[in-house]
Amino acid sequence: METDIETKYCQSCGMPLDIEDISEYGTNSDDTLNQEFCSCCLNSGKYLFNFSMEYLIYLWGLFPDSYNQIAGTNYKSEELRNVLSDRLPNLKRWKQKINTAHIHYDLIMNVQEYINRHLFEDLNCDNLSHVACMSMYHFRRVFKDVVGENVGDYIQRLRLEYIAFKLISTNTRVSELLEQINFQNKHTLSRAFKKHFQMSIPAFRKAYSNVAYENRIIKQLEYSIKRIKEIKVAYLKFERTHRNKQAYSTLWKQIMEFAKKYNLTDKGFKYVSISLDSIDITEIDKCRFLIGITVPYSMEIPKGFSVLNIQTGLYSVFNIKGRYHELNRIYRDIYLDWLPNSKYRLREQMTFEIYTNTPDKASMEELVTEIYLPIEVKQKIK
Repeated sequence: METDIETKYCQSCGMPLDIEDISEYGTNSDDTLNQEFCSCCLNSGKYLFNFSMEYLIYLWGLFPDSYNQIAGTNYKSEELRNVLSDRLPNLKRWKQKINTAHIHYDLIMNVQEYINRHLFEDLNCDNLSHVACMSMYHFRRVFKDVVGENVGDYIQRLRLEYIAFKLISTNTRVSELLEQINFQNKHTLSRAFKKHFQMSIPAFRKAYSNVAYENRIIKQLEYSIKRIKEIKVAYLKFERTHRNKQAYSTLWKQIMEFAKKYNLTDKGFKYVSISLDSIDITEIDKCRFLIGITVPYSMEIPKGFSVLNIQTGLYSVFNIKGRYHELNRIYRDIYLDWLPNSKYRLREQMTFEIYTNTPDKASMEELVTEIYLPIEVKQKIK
């Protein structure tokens, strides 16, 4: 049986290399032997295949007999895939790609944060590529790989969603809004808004108003109005979570290990999730979520985590008891029933949840979640 300690592996396909038979080695660009790669993977300094690590693992799982014959093993399909899933990420070819992907993700996160802070300023690709420390061509490609949208489409969507949020949460006229956001002009905004939301600005406002009117409060929600102090959060960011539940769980595992290492929960700090978008406006697969834990202000956050300070202000706090999957219904009650009929409106799009206990220490029925909405008193219509 092969072992990672005793066996030398091809740094691409993971096949054991027989150092006694150098004919199995690949070759460098000058045709000298390369003892890190097999002849099936490297020839004259070039890789002989260009598909992903995941697809390579999938292929070996289809043909375990071929692998076993060469490697002298007796793996079944699923066993071989599990072995290679552990081995390949540590090999030279894939480790470099994984590290590069992590670097790209961090750089694009910096760009996204820059966009959030300067949303209605001049955000051309030349400036943003400098923020990302990349060439413009490379930046455009990497941004789409990480975010899933072209940078121009991403910026335009965030701008229109911010405007939509203002339209349904305030009584601001479009002309006044244009002065605040420095959009091109009313006609340009109207065309872009209708193209994105498939309805005009007046129709959008009316539609939201009608939904609010038709959905009066049926069940009284338990809530309080609080003015909270600034909260420091160490977080990880993940987008398009509904498409990759395993990755979402992996991020939470990293946060829990971080909390355990520094005894944060024992000291009273809480797990947090933060939504940067309004669920009434942004498509669920494009919503931006941060997940993390509250931390002391004096704490130096380790590499890999980012920091967000939730600002002091007035918040409506809803205390919810029960399973997490019921929270979507609660949010609908809050947005469509409670908020339109209260004397408050949202101050900004960002909302967050604090988990006062967790499934590892409480039954699903005893879980307590606090939902925080940043609010302000509604302005009276003149």
